[in-house]
Amino acid sequence: MEKMNLKWNYTNKIVNDLLKINRAKEVIDLLELPVSIEEEIKKESLAKRVHYSTKIEGNNLNLREVKDVIENTKNSRERNVLEVRNYYNALLYLNEESEKNNKITEDLILKVHNLVSGKHLTYKNSYRKEQNVVADSLTGKIVYMPPEAKDISPLIKQMIKEFNCKETEDIPIPIKAGILAYEFVTIHPFWDGNGRCSRLLATYVLKAYGYDLKGFYVMEEFYDKNIDEYYKSLQMNLHHNFYFGRNNADITKWLEYFISTMANTFETVGNRVKEIYISSKEEISIIDTLDKRERWIANYIITNKKIKAKDIANHFKINLDTANNWVKKWIEKDFLIRLDNKQIRSVDYTLTEKYFKSIK
Repeated sequence: MEKMNLKWNYTNKIVNDLLKINRAKEVIDLLELPVSIEEEIKKESLAKRVHYSTKIEGNNLNLREVKDVIENTKNSRERNVLEVRNYYNALLYLNEESEKNNKITEDLILKVHNLVSGKHLTYKNSYRKEQNVVADSLTGKIVYMPPEAKDISPLIKQMIKEFNCKETEDIPIPIKAGILAYEFVTIHPFWDGNGRCSRLLATYVLKAYGYDLKGFYVMEEFYDKNIDEYYKSLQMNLHHNFYFGRNNADITKWLEYFISTMANTFETVGNRVKEIYISSKEEISIIDTLDKRERWIANYIITNKKIKAKDIANHFKINLDTANNWVKKWIEKDFLIRLDNKQIRSVDYTLTEKYFKSIK
C-alpha cells in the first residue's frame, strides 16, 4: 500500500506567526461588537470566501455578482453561477457540521465534494477511477501528476487516521489545517474540485477548533492577491510526479506560507475589529444589542402589540417548552414583560419600556 511520509519542522517564522495568530484570536474573542456590525462582517466575509476561492479556480464573477448569486435563489445553469452557489452551499454545510463535530471522515469529504459538484448530499460519490493530470493551461506542460486511482483510498484513509489520532493532538491546529490542505490537494482524489475542497476542509478544521475569528477572516483573498506564490508554495520545486518525491516531501516551506498567510489575515482582522470596537462604543444603540431572534420578536410586537410563546415556537420551528424557556430568559434580561399579570395560560408578552421606545 502506497503511503505518504511527509516531514516538517518548527522554524522561527512558524513559531512567531503562531504567536501572532493567537494574539489576534484573543483580541477577537474579547472584544464584543454590536450584533448588527458582527452580522454584516460575517456576511461580507462569507461572500469573499466564496468569491476568492472560486476565482482561484477560474470563476469569472466579481464580488458584487457573487453576492447577487448568494442572495438570489433564481435557477441558472450558467457555469460560473453554479460554481458559486455550490461552493456557498458547501460552506454552509461545513459551518453546521463544525458546531457538532471536529473530526475528518470519508463521509464528510465525499459530502463536501458532492456539494462543490452540485450533487445532493445523499448522492453516492466516489474517488476518480483513472489517472488525471494538472497541466498548464497555456503550454499544456504537466504541472502535477497525482497518485494512481488505486492508491487514492488508502492515502485518504491514512490522512484521516493521522489527523484524528491522539499522537497528533498536541500539534497546533493551524499547522494541522495546513498539513490537511496540502495532503488533500496532493492526493487529488477527484477529477475536479480538489483545490476548492482542500480550502474548504482547512476552513472547517479552523472553525471546528475555535480558529474561525467569528467568521471574520478570509485567507482566500490573500491567496488570490499573489496567486503565483500560492501555487509556488504548494509545488516547492518538487518533481511533478507524486511518486518521485511528493509522497515523502518536507513541507516546511508550505507550512511557513500557510501559517504566515493565516497570521497576516488574522492581524488584519484584529486591527479592523479594534477600530470598529472603539468607534462603536460611542455610537452603539440598544437595537445593536439584539440578536436575530430578538429582532424578529421586537418587529412582531411592534406590528401586533403582543406575542405568545406559541407564536415564537411556530416561527422558529421549536417546541413550546423551548419557546417558554427562551421567554423566561428574555424576561430575566429585561427584554420582555408580561402584558397582563393575571393571565395564567396562553400568556401575552410585550417589550419592556426601554426597548419599546428605542425600537419604535
